[in-house]
Amino acid sequence: MFLCFEGIAGSGKTTQANVLAEYIRSKKDADVFVSAAYEGKRRSLAAQFMNNTGIKSDTNAVMFLFQSLHAAQYAEVTKALKSGSVVIADRWRDSFFAHHIYQNTFGDDGSLIYALDKLAYRSLDPDITFLLDIQPQLAHARYIAREKRINDDGLELMDVNYFRSVTQYYKEVAHAKNWYVIDSSLGVSVISREIKKIVDEFV
Repeated sequence: MFLCFEGIAGSGKTTQANVLAEYIRSKKDADVFVSAAYEGKRRSLAAQFMNNTGIKSDTNAVMFLFQSLHAAQYAEVTKALKSGSVVIADRWRDSFFAHHIYQNTFGDDGSLIYALDKLAYRSLDPDITFLLDIQPQLAHARYIAREKRINDDGLELMDVNYFRSVTQYYKEVAHAKNWYVIDSSLGVSVISREIKKIVDEFV
């Protein structure tokens, strides 16, 4: 079983992924693997690389770095799935589209973004995707507070207009792909209860 959390920064994806992983381990007696392309040690190393190599100001160079992280995420996820683990992804392939469509990285060449996505993720989609939906202003405030706390000098900070655009993209994709949309402005325990009810039907 392959589960995924999508949503803008500050929507609670990492928190809910970890809560759900512990629930499945304890209640379902299953092995769980949690995967994220840009969290924890991987985030720290990527931030160091961007600064040490001087690529942070080059949008295309940063995009290629993240596609390499996405490819690494794909490799670890497929390995875990083959071993029989339940996999929970903290973002998957749609985050690539959400951010680069806003940035207009590929201009009028729409086919290029799909080609790069296919190279990284080989068209693998989760069995269940949860969109943690939250007001952009609230998510942005959480995001700024978190970035100040982490302070790793990684990616340039996004503004609230960026959050609005990415939020709109996610809502459109969630409707088209029949994702489960969860109100992420509620408390952590309320959100997790709703997610667990859905997961109980499948795992």
